[in-house]
Amino acid sequence: MYPKNLHNTTGILPAKINRNKYLHYFSDNFNKGRRSGIAAFLLLAAFTIFGCDSPGSVGEEIVSGSDGVNTESFFPENFTVLEENTFSGRLPNTALGYIDDPVYGRVQSTALIKPGLSRAFVDSIREDDSVYLKLIFHPEIYGNSSSVSNFTVYEANEIWRGNQLRYNQEVDVNFSRQLGSFEVSDEDTVLVELDDMWMQEYISFFNSAEANRDSLYRNTFKGLAIVPSESNQKMRFIRHLAQEQGGAITTFLVESPEQPDNNGNGDSDDENGNGNDDENGENGEDEEEEEPNVIDLRDWGASFTRSVFTTDDPIITVHNTENVVKFVPELPIEQLASRNIVNARLILTKNTSAENMYPEILRPRTNQLRAHLFSSEPSDLSGEIFTRDARFISVLEEDEDTFSVDITEYILDEIFGDNNGRALYLTIQAVNGIVYSTNFYDQNGPENRRPRLVITSVR
Repeated sequence: MYPKNLHNTTGILPAKINRNKYLHYFSDNFNKGRRSGIAAFLLLAAFTIFGCDSPGSVGEEIVSGSDGVNTESFFPENFTVLEENTFSGRLPNTALGYIDDPVYGRVQSTALIKPGLSRAFVDSIREDDSVYLKLIFHPEIYGNSSSVSNFTVYEANEIWRGNQLRYNQEVDVNFSRQLGSFEVSDEDTVLVELDDMWMQEYISFFNSAEANRDSLYRNTFKGLAIVPSESNQKMRFIRHLAQEQGGAITTFLVESPEQPDNNGNGDSDDENGNGNDDENGENGEDEEEEEPNVIDLRDWGASFTRSVFTTDDPIITVHNTENVVKFVPELPIEQLASRNIVNARLILTKNTSAENMYPEILRPRTNQLRAHLFSSEPSDLSGEIFTRDARFISVLEEDEDTFSVDITEYILDEIFGDNNGRALYLTIQAVNGIVYSTNFYDQNGPENRRPRLVITSVR
């Protein structure tokens, strides 16, 4: 159901240098007579002899004080922020809420939901049944966690498809047809009662035996739009993918009124009329647990908008929802071609000064930086990034708020390979419906904080 590049796709984290990778690189290129083959051999030898792990984030020498090891920092400036809205529908989570964030802008997200027609747990819905929207929230919160948020449920005013929705693409809402309302503080589950007339329209589709039921439903039934109040101070995330076996996800819950027994007391009597024993006479101990009367969602997504604030601070602002950082290293090829490069790292440092000014606002913490590599820039860049695993991944070095991305393979190809001049495309986290944002120092930041490329070579 889910594209591969979601939160459950972790890739290989470069916590330590993978020596086997460079062994393969050597074997592939040495026999071709390339300089990169020699460099790869020396790289492998260096790490085998020295037995060292990956360097720290600030560009220390791989083996401090070792003869023949040289580490040099370059300060590239060719970073371009591309506005690229990625997908906002059919993700493991859906953003729902409103927050006026003085750091990352005013964000509003309406959740779109369409109930399914599957009869896996419910054969039919009777006239006297009650149907509720059961919202399950992810524990992650963006905003003021102690505030109470208010929401109004309307009917969507257009046909939408979850797999086509993108961030900053609004879906029209029929504000003249209110279907319900609710509020949320820190709960993880909320039951929402919906307008009876709207539910009867849905039930007529669910119970229908017509051959064209599915196509008619898909093309005419518009679903729900859960709209946040502009007085809200936070964003929550509706869960659609269980984090563990048996974990709860957002569904529609069907409740039937209790059927009275022959005595009219609502209990189920056995054939002896005592209402206690099952057919084995063991007080119901062997009775199987009833399956939940739930209806899964057919489709879901977010109608999400952000009003961006501008700043003169020396920062690069990145959202996992709406932009990509294009990086072209512009390397001094002739200078580096004479060196035996054994390690190359791109260092980016977070600038948290603005966030620290507003400690009352909780933000999902960015702890992963991803880099994709394409031979040429795709026409739908965000779509390609969404459906492909990242080529390089780095996790946050907590003590320094720094990402250190091992791009040795890429730099060797750029210097010694045949296919150079390619850009790296940097994003944060994966696209999983939770909203992540972060600021990095740009090329105008302090020397020990601005982006740098640390290249280590051996003689």
